[in-house]
Amino acid sequence: MSNSDAVAGSGREHSAVILLVEDEVLIRLSIAEPLRESGFAVLEAGNASEAIALASTGHAVDLAITDVRMPGGIDGVALSFTLKDIHPALPIILISGDMSPDREHRGDGFLRKPFELSQLMNLVTQLMDPAWLNKRQTRNVS
Repeated sequence: MSNSDAVAGSGREHSAVILLVEDEVLIRLSIAEPLRESGFAVLEAGNASEAIALASTGHAVDLAITDVRMPGGIDGVALSFTLKDIHPALPIILISGDMSPDREHRGDGFLRKPFELSQLMNLVTQLMDPAWLNKRQTRNVS
């Protein structure tokens, strides 16, 4: 069974669900479609408020990918803190072309734009690995 077929520790089998937060529609589509082609279910949000609504309504979310710069009062870094408050073990990938490397965030991975799709897929695979997920969940319980 692949990582996208079931998520370790979830108690039920489902396609792994990725919450993708990106305000630029073309960029969002260029990321969402390859993820879907790889077997992931993708929930799309155009801003942090939409993402918080999706994460708070009981949707199964196994990983989040968020742009840092977005319109509205909440950027991707602030969103990473909010998502971790809602789901402490949720792996989060931040993507940005201009984020300062020393800016505090709660992401588990970071990609600088522009990036290759293979880089994103490698990071998704790493963060969806059952061993990493179990280690992350154990870290959040203690």
